[in-house]
Amino acid sequence: SNAVAGVTNQLQRSCDLTGTSNWVDFVQLASNSLVITETIIDLDPPEDMAFIPGGIFQMGDTFMEGDSDELPVHSVYVSGFHMDKHEVTKALWDEIYNWAVTNGYSFEHAGSGKAANHPVHKVSWYDCAKWCNARSEMEERMPCYDLSTWSCNFNANGYRLPTEAEWEKAARGGLNSKRYGWGDLISHSDANYDLDPVYNVGGFPYSSPVGSFAPNGYGLYDMVGNMWEWCGDWYDDAYYGSSPSSNPRGASTGSSRVGRGGCWIFGAGYCSSADRLGYAPETSTHLHVGFRSVLPDNP
Repeated sequence: SNAVAGVTNQLQRSCDLTGTSNWVDFVQLASNSLVITETIIDLDPPEDMAFIPGGIFQMGDTFMEGDSDELPVHSVYVSGFHMDKHEVTKALWDEIYNWAVTNGYSFEHAGSGKAANHPVHKVSWYDCAKWCNARSEMEERMPCYDLSTWSCNFNANGYRLPTEAEWEKAARGGLNSKRYGWGDLISHSDANYDLDPVYNVGGFPYSSPVGSFAPNGYGLYDMVGNMWEWCGDWYDDAYYGSSPSSNPRGASTGSSRVGRGGCWIFGAGYCSSADRLGYAPETSTHLHVGFRSVLPDNP
């Protein structure tokens, strides 16, 4: 059990039917063949996650200055959820990764990072999905991803990548129709982008330690710049024309996964809350792509 006093816990019950693998035999088993195990599980989100309240927001480029894939602007309802306050650091990545590889997981890439408190990079979308499953298992949560089909069980209580709609709502920080999570203007005092001279040292990548800039209205750091962030959705440049109005989860298939937020090497235009692009999920292990994870509000 991972339960501690003073937090919300869940009683998890499992049954072990000894002596048979046949359901017909089950009705003939003596009562002492049924073993019931109960475990108290702590399902409160970690302290380093922020709650993003549910609600409606305008998704897309309200300024009509971006690419066509940011249009049409449309109203979207997103249910409440919890999100990592910071991009996953190399230190956190290593903690989960090391547990995972000793418990049967295999990864295509081990992940890199300029320092322990910098965001991890050089991780594929598939690596991130596996990592989320491993983090879930470590905390005795139900993993979200089927690692044979890469489908996501949104009813599971484990970690996963945010949907694109969740990410944009979170990035806006409660401000609707603004370019960024604090307003319409950006400078190097707000985010690490466009080769910020303060961090343009020591060789690639020119990332910054997570939390180097002020958080947005939801308490999230580095939603602008530093690293592009993987989302769960398949990328479709025409998706907004047919997107559901409630909890959209992206196209049903595709060849690229969504990246959001801009990064240390891209200019300000790529850092707006509405900007979106697609990266190949298996090969995009760039020096400027990382991620953060989310948890459901009601596990």
